[in-house]
Amino acid sequence: MDRERGFFFLEVLVAGLALLVMASCFAIYARSMELRVADGCRVRAVFLARTQFAAAQAEAAARGLAPGSYPWQGRAEDLQEGGIDYAVETNIGSEGGIEGNPAAYRVSVQVKWQGRAARGQLDLEREVVRHGAGE
Repeated sequence: MDRERGFFFLEVLVAGLALLVMASCFAIYARSMELRVADGCRVRAVFLARTQFAAAQAEAAARGLAPGSYPWQGRAEDLQEGGIDYAVETNIGSEGGIEGNPAAYRVSVQVKWQGRAARGQLDLEREVVRHGAGE
């Protein structure tokens, strides 16, 4: 009987330590899922912004760009994915060009997203040049 003294305390201590480790692992797993959703939203936002930049480049090549604010140029269904709604706004800089080039435009795209699991915003900017201008 003397050899078993304190054995129950040791079992409780080990079980408590095991529960603490499992709770920590669960917290890490939950955080990784949040980061996965946030990363997916950022990837989607970059895709939407690149689509806007491509539309601006195509418009610049065809007719030139007019300064102002423009809505989403792609398909409406691209603005929703996995319960997250995206909003895209494109701003084209003032006329007169960049660095003395009248065929160069500063295009900025802002993508916002909001859903049950995520919320955020991404701002990207690019220079778009009308090729063949002045020829």
